[in-house]
Amino acid sequence: MSDVEAETEHEDLPRGSERELIEYYFNRGLTYRCITLMLGKHHGVDMNERTLKRRLKDYGLRRRDAVNDDLVQRVRDLILLEICTGPDSLSGYRTMWHVLRLRHNIHVPRRLVESLLREVDPRGVELRKRRCLHRRTYVSPGANFCWHIDGYDKLKPFGFSIHGCVDGFSRRILWLEVQRSNKNPRLMARYFLDNVKAAHGCPARVYTDRGTENGLIAAMQCYLRAEGVDEYAGVKAHKYVKSVRNQRIEGYWSHYRRQRASWWIDFFNDLHESDILDLTSEIHREALWFSFAEVLQNDLDKVKDYWNSHRIRKSKHATVSGVPDMMYFLPEEFGKIDCLFPVSDKLREMKDKLQELGAEDDIDPIWEEYFQYVIERNGLSHPTSVLEAGNLFQKLVQFAKG
Repeated sequence: MSDVEAETEHEDLPRGSERELIEYYFNRGLTYRCITLMLGKHHGVDMNERTLKRRLKDYGLRRRDAVNDDLVQRVRDLILLEICTGPDSLSGYRTMWHVLRLRHNIHVPRRLVESLLREVDPRGVELRKRRCLHRRTYVSPGANFCWHIDGYDKLKPFGFSIHGCVDGFSRRILWLEVQRSNKNPRLMARYFLDNVKAAHGCPARVYTDRGTENGLIAAMQCYLRAEGVDEYAGVKAHKYVKSVRNQRIEGYWSHYRRQRASWWIDFFNDLHESDILDLTSEIHREALWFSFAEVLQNDLDKVKDYWNSHRIRKSKHATVSGVPDMMYFLPEEFGKIDCLFPVSDKLREMKDKLQELGAEDDIDPIWEEYFQYVIERNGLSHPTSVLEAGNLFQKLVQFAKG
């Protein structure tokens, strides 16, 4: 079947044939209704639920795979693989159930995943039971009403800073990016403009803390909304808030710490305690960044993909439940509206201004060029896993020290 020719409204949405689109949305756990709505609204494919079910049958896609001993063993092996090779070891059974569906196209009962995870990781299950979190009530008129932006510095001692943004209503992650520093306003502004371009508009409001790195974002947001006539137009389009008030992104950082960052922190600390990593050495710091930056970014991309496609449960705190992607792209299905404001030609003007300010990143090109030379000269390759990154790091340090 030929590729769907209709242009998508948002650059984050998938492209491909009708079958590829159906498989993509099905494996993300969408309901039949949501799949047909997404196909019709964003891909120009008109299809009713009866036709969709017939397509799914033709493609061999089922909500529940037939459970047998071979499938159970395969699920057990995949769970072991996920929890033994990286930060997925911090995931609970709901996360693991969704990961199996999202990454491996395996559809099994959630209770089966729970029992297998309890069997292979009893200590992790007990540790996750002890956590306690109290949330405040959050109210929003719909998607793109407010973007919450903040940096995450828990990995900063090892040379990795993370910057992120969450849509307030849907809780959809708009970006998660790793860089050398969270203090470079040009980098933060680029992330903001890239997502404004992808969405074809800017939000009604943006919340950030008072860090100097957010000054450009604040100015750009206010300029993009300068011609608005609503109560949040102009200078009110951006608001500086304390971290405790920027609750959507701060709440996500808490989740990220439990589900991912703790593993990375322990991993780098183990390297340091084992005298493999010397954080006082410039060679070690630069080699660590060169070896692990792409691996960590790939992990952040997986985290973003998981979060945006998982189901947020109902809460007593009056927050809307559902899948972040669906709440963001189909807010009308949840009784809300899309608050996105078009930006017309202002986006190009902002990008030109940003380019005039000069270089965006803080990476030393000398070290980058040297390590790339070492890789090419010695037949090495860029890492695709934590293990490969660790091996490359040690080799780069050895070559650099002669």
